[in-house]
Amino acid sequence: MAFLHLFLQGLETAPACLVSVERTEGSVPRERGAWMAVFDRQVVGTIGGGHVEFQAIAEARRRLGGAGGPQVLRHALGPSLGQCCGGVMHLRFEGVGAEDRDALARRLAPRRAPVALFGGGHVGQALARVLAPLPFQITWIDSRDGIFPQDVPQDVACEHSDPVEAAVPGLAPGARVLIMSFSHAEDLDVVAA
Repeated sequence: MAFLHLFLQGLETAPACLVSVERTEGSVPRERGAWMAVFDRQVVGTIGGGHVEFQAIAEARRRLGGAGGPQVLRHALGPSLGQCCGGVMHLRFEGVGAEDRDALARRLAPRRAPVALFGGGHVGQALARVLAPLPFQITWIDSRDGIFPQDVPQDVACEHSDPVEAAVPGLAPGARVLIMSFSHAEDLDVVAA
C-alpha cells in the first residue's frame, strides 16, 4: 500500500508511465498484475528488478518524453538479458496523470481475501486482532448479542446472526472460514450450512 500511496502522491505534480505485468510464461520474477510507476526522476514499485526492469524503465522514460510504441512489449528473460529465469514477461506501458488517480487507486489497491470468523469469545477476539492488519476482509460472526468488544479493529465487520448458520449463505465467494464458537453444536451447524 505504501508504493500505491507514493505513486498517487507523485501524480499530483507530474505524469508517469505505469508499467504492469500483463501476462507471464514460465519462470518470472513477478506475477501478473505487479507494477511500477516511472516518473521523470523517480521509480515507485518493481516488476522484479534486473535487466528487464532496467529496460522497462528506459522504455517508460522514452514514452514520457513523447515517443510512441505498442502498449504491450514482450521480454524473454534469458541469457541475452543476463537473467536466468527463462520465462517471458509481457509488460503494458500506460501513460497516466493526475486525472487518473481515483481509477488507479481502485485498480491497484491490494485485494483483500475474504475471511469469515465464527465465534466472538476469547479465541475469536485474539484472532480478530492478529488478522486485522493482514490483507484480509474479515467478517466476524457470533450468535450472541453484545459479544463483540468495544475496540474492534477498524477493518473488521461484526455481524450478529441468530442462528449463526444463517450467515453462511451471505459469505463472500471463496471466503476462508474459521469456526471457533462457544458450542460444538453451533460449530457443526456452521459446517453443515
